[in-house]
Amino acid sequence: MHVSHRSALRAGMAALVLASAPLAASAGSDIELAIGASTTTDREFTRTGSIAWVPALRQLDNAVLRAQTGLIYVDGRRPVADRDLEDDVWVGYVGLRYERTDNGLALGAAIGAQSGETDALSGDPQFITSVGWRWDRFSLSIRHISNASLHSPNDGETALVGAWRF
Repeated sequence: MHVSHRSALRAGMAALVLASAPLAASAGSDIELAIGASTTTDREFTRTGSIAWVPALRQLDNAVLRAQTGLIYVDGRRPVADRDLEDDVWVGYVGLRYERTDNGLALGAAIGAQSGETDALSGDPQFITSVGWRWDRFSLSIRHISNASLHSPNDGETALVGAWRF
């Protein structure tokens, strides 16, 4: 039986997310739930949500460097012209997040693998970047998911999300 590179990447990401679940459950204030709206080209909006484990790795001057692993959901949309946006897409990811403790700036970068496919999210790997601000347990961020034109089409998804850290 032949296993494709894409299938192996998905399986590896799923295993990483599942393996981190017991640690995440005991992590307390390192779990973050987010909801928001995502858009792709031509302003086609849909719902999005995510769960992440963001444990602190290192305290820096006026900042914290965190690991991040999680799962993002992008809801499918009704058919739009000749574009395929109907599938629900799940993206499992791992990466790093930099959070300022003095002004709340938060920057993130991660790499992920997806399940489901649309014209907006059309192939692994997916790169996830974010910029936002944190106020205690609440944050507001802009998050972009794209495969960096490694596969076509490559419309990407850009979301505005509000998150609560537990």
